[in-house]
Amino acid sequence: MKSLLRSVCLSLLAWTAFAQSDRGTITGTVQDPAGAVIANAAIEARHLETGTVYPAVSTNTGNFTIPQLPVGTYEVDVTVPGFKKFARSGITMGTAQTLRIDINLEVGAATESVTVQADVSLLKTESADVSHNVTVQNLNELPMLGVGSAAAGSSGIRSASSLTTR
Repeated sequence: MKSLLRSVCLSLLAWTAFAQSDRGTITGTVQDPAGAVIANAAIEARHLETGTVYPAVSTNTGNFTIPQLPVGTYEVDVTVPGFKKFARSGITMGTAQTLRIDINLEVGAATESVTVQADVSLLKTESADVSHNVTVQNLNELPMLGVGSAAAGSSGIRSASSLTTR
């Protein structure tokens, strides 16, 4: 019976480890200057540290998704005949992050290009996830809380979980 319980616990532990991800996703829509979507646009995300290229193609609705991107800095290029080449660099991908990049192409020759140099906004429009980073300094500035039968006093500890239970 103990070995069965151990097996179940180990399999659950392994299952939760696989649920963690160190990858991110870039998604968006490709449009022309009039706001019409562009289907079959060739999109490439280039990981600047390794030079690895992740290709994608926009759907009939102009949407695209490039999943399973490792953490790092990327450049996104879009090439469509009859439009200027679009290039956007300085895109920083975080762990389990979904970035939305809507691309507006300009009419022009294939030899012309539009280069956008900016970071993606931190506003998440793809999901309702809410997150907040807590630094060590934030934790150190928490008030002292008493433990056990002692009220707040010099025997307290700093604990974020203790603060939320009071």
